[in-house]
Formats: sequence, structure tokens, C-alpha cells
Amino acid sequence: MTQRVDARWRAEVTQALCAVQAQVGTAPHGLPRDVLIAALADAIWAQRAAYARVRETLVASPVLADESM
Repeated sequence: MTQRVDARWRAEVTQALCAVQAQVGTAPHGLPRDVLIAALADAIWAQRAAYARVRETLVASPVLADESM
């Protein structure tokens, strides 16, 4: 389980780095440390919110049984 969590965290950070690079337009490693950390945190929280929205749409809503029969 630890390996899965580590792999997921690495994937989140990698995606966040790509998002920050797309926003900044340059390599994010050139940013000041505090700005980079804030940008990465914002990107990770945005990813998690997007995943939560997707998960909500994919969860099948319970079908109510027709009790009239």
C-alpha cells in the first residue's frame, strides 16, 4: 500500500509541475521556493477537486425500485 501511495503522490507532483510550467511558461524550478511551493499546492488541490468531481459523476446513482408492482 505504501508503494501505491508513493506512486500516486509522485504522479500528483509530476502533474502539478506540468500545470505550473504551463501557467508560468518556463521551468518552475526557476521560481522562488515559496512561490513554487504555493503554486504546486494550488495545482495539487485543483487536481484533487477535479478528481472528486469526476468520481461524483461516475458513481452510479441508486435506482429506486418501482414498488407499484
